[in-house]
Amino acid sequence: MRGLLWLLLLVVGASGCAGVTLRPRAMDEAVRVEEVELAFSPEGSGTLTLRLEVENPTWWDAEVRGVDFELRLDGRRYAVGTRGVVLPLGSEARRSLTVSFPLVTESSDVSEASPRTWRVEVAGGVALAFGAQGETVRLLPFSARRSLRLTHFRPDAPSRD
Repeated sequence: MRGLLWLLLLVVGASGCAGVTLRPRAMDEAVRVEEVELAFSPEGSGTLTLRLEVENPTWWDAEVRGVDFELRLDGRRYAVGTRGVVLPLGSEARRSLTVSFPLVTESSDVSEASPRTWRVEVAGGVALAFGAQGETVRLLPFSARRSLRLTHFRPDAPSRD
């Protein structure tokens, strides 16, 4: 009877560990921002491009399902967005992921556009899905700070009457 109790406790304990990662804070450290690119055209269109290194810190195969972000320039929130992605990520695998997000700013006259350095902060998460139907989703956070010199970016330009 005592042996059966130990066996039952072992089975219950092992099944409870199915959601535990390999090391503490593994989910928080699973995404590294490799590159942040921010570019604007004189017409007002722009693009935020992120190159992320994504690691699956678990023993289970997973799939990256999407990326969301918040962009701050000199401390002010400028844009938020989400991009759907399908990227298989095997157990303990690491892959590079590049995602781009469209942005809009006020158009600028080339003659009055002077480049300026901005403090750029990007934060967000990568959705990692587990299970045959992707029924378990974990958000892997990321953040990065850079100083970028931007041309044709005019967030507070006065309107022309």
